[in-house]
Amino acid sequence: MDLDGKVAIVTGSSRGLGKAVAKQFARSGAKVTIAARTEEPHPRIGGTIKQTAQEIQAEGGIALPIRCNVASDDDIENMIKNTLDEFGRIDILVHPAAAISRGGLEETDLKRWDILMGLNLRGLAALTKAVLPSMKAAGEGHIINVSPQISQTFGGPYGLSKQAATMLALNMAEEFKEYSIAVNTIWPADSKLRTEGMVAMKMAPRDGHDPQRFADAISTMISRDTKVYTGNSVTDIEVLSEEGITDLSKYDLPPLIYEDD
Repeated sequence: MDLDGKVAIVTGSSRGLGKAVAKQFARSGAKVTIAARTEEPHPRIGGTIKQTAQEIQAEGGIALPIRCNVASDDDIENMIKNTLDEFGRIDILVHPAAAISRGGLEETDLKRWDILMGLNLRGLAALTKAVLPSMKAAGEGHIINVSPQISQTFGGPYGLSKQAATMLALNMAEEFKEYSIAVNTIWPADSKLRTEGMVAMKMAPRDGHDPQRFADAISTMISRDTKVYTGNSVTDIEVLSEEGITDLSKYDLPPLIYEDD
């Protein structure tokens, strides 16, 4: 994939899936805005926007770290302004950042409900509205949200917020088709992708897979024609399989051992 001259914004890219996607874009020649909340190292979870940017720069790529809470309109406005000031355009938006909450409605405080809906649903809407002018001016664009297929039900307000985001994305795909702006969603095909956050919460599988699998799938989606490939809700393995990639063993990670084992 050749992304020379393209500019991408990747939310939640201080760590995890977002970081893997941002680094993959940079390796393909894109200039990448690293948009996430973490500026200073967390005592339990590794990764900051500066660290991701430094890793990209060490590989010869171009990255702009900007602190951004996508639930904040002011943060989004600042992030877009700085991206345009630095790079002059926005061609790609990938939104993996999310608020996560376990449990059903009864267990979920309504303040937490507002956080889930604000970041996972409204955040997608706010980001999209912010990048639209640049994409319309360019005559094309890619927007990819990390959310599940509607048929995937996993309950609770968190699941609802992510499925609502998928519905929003599918509606936007139809709305923005006339501008050649593709809107799609993607979700991990299984629960075995291992990220720093999952390890910190002790939710990561011991036989996990590298987030690079997810990044490769998104790169494949970005390489497709925006006039044709839009309105899709897929898994990473489905995307790779469409390209004839069925041997996924290269993404296998060594067995995970927790400190209290």
